[in-house]
Amino acid sequence: MLQGTTDIFYCYLIFLDKFYMGSWVYMNFRCKALCLAIFTLATSNVLHARTGADAKTITPNNTALAIYVPPSFLEARRYDSNSNMWIEPGNAFESSINIVGRKYFPKLNLIKFEPETRYGLLLDLAPKWETEQGKLKLIVQFNVFAPDGIKLQTGEQKVPVVIKGNNMTAAAYAAAGSAIALIMPQVVNQLQPDTTKFPDIGISSSINREMLVDKSKPVRTGTAFFINDSGDMLTAAHVQRGCTHLEATLADQVFPVFHQKSSDLLDVAVLKSNRKTPRKLPLRSGQVIELGEFVTSVGYPLQSILATSATITRGNISAEGGIQGSFGLFQFSAPIQPGNSGGPIVSDNGELLGMAVSTLSAESLSKRGLIPQNVNFALNAKYIAAFLSREKIAFNEVQSKTPGEMRIANEAALSTTAKLSCYQ
Repeated sequence: MLQGTTDIFYCYLIFLDKFYMGSWVYMNFRCKALCLAIFTLATSNVLHARTGADAKTITPNNTALAIYVPPSFLEARRYDSNSNMWIEPGNAFESSINIVGRKYFPKLNLIKFEPETRYGLLLDLAPKWETEQGKLKLIVQFNVFAPDGIKLQTGEQKVPVVIKGNNMTAAAYAAAGSAIALIMPQVVNQLQPDTTKFPDIGISSSINREMLVDKSKPVRTGTAFFINDSGDMLTAAHVQRGCTHLEATLADQVFPVFHQKSSDLLDVAVLKSNRKTPRKLPLRSGQVIELGEFVTSVGYPLQSILATSATITRGNISAEGGIQGSFGLFQFSAPIQPGNSGGPIVSDNGELLGMAVSTLSAESLSKRGLIPQNVNFALNAKYIAAFLSREKIAFNEVQSKTPGEMRIANEAALSTTAKLSCYQ
């Protein structure tokens, strides 16, 4: 029956080919339809092989199952210029969870922590892709936790799939569907779950996120700094976005931090550290900046290459505006690199003048024959002050003194600035 359904897919596509061949939109549709047919057939074959009967004989389990997958894995996609298609292995994996996983656990939820999810069992999946000799291999390590955080089961599943016709998307769907169809029976058979044994008393907001993430390597790193006595920290919103677990490192002390407030428009976020701190960066009273004044930038750039200590660079305020069409930025010349985002831009009196958020891309501009030199952008402190006031986050202001000196700027910035590590 299923083979016949797949044949209908192919006949329908042949019919459409005659009328729409060459259409870019149609080609994307055609690829997805073919992938769906291949994915459905592959999934059915695996289910049949595992159960020794038709897939309909699977007994659905009513236990509420929450599943965690690193967001960056689910969002993974790249454009293939040869086929003029997007390759979306993350979408293939998520579709497999929803289609195959629900055959075993109809009350399955792929948790993203918002909105709130209740569960009886938590399945933590850590997948990765490998390619070798014309094959796509999906390796999935998994752990199952009870609502109290006790680990109940652990395992690993490897699924190699031949890449036919360079169709990476079809191979991803086949591998993902097979992996989920192999993992789910292991959970059912070993734990024998039911709603009495595992009632849905777990709440996604109460999950210890640290136990879910791979701490061997952060997804990204950035910079954050203290802004008040309560231990609240400021960083760029894009640094902490999508992080399952965040850690700050300052003076060899590592501590977790938590998202509190953010603005994507301003690219700013406040993190709660739950640590009292005697040092914080005050804002200049009135948040006035002077063109040409010297500034210090502190951050933790290129952490996969450079030493883990903070990096200090010097420059001046070059312009009161940013890129055309941008909002709330000023330009400064102190060199920055990836990882500086969220770091403070400090005056020689130790005042916070802004926060590093971006730089001009030398790679992109070089294609137009332009080589930018130290053209970097910071969110102006007056917009930081407005954001903090709106969100009722405490901060300090000081009257500007002249003249200042580099030593004061360095001491103020180094004592309050931490490396930020994002884990999934």
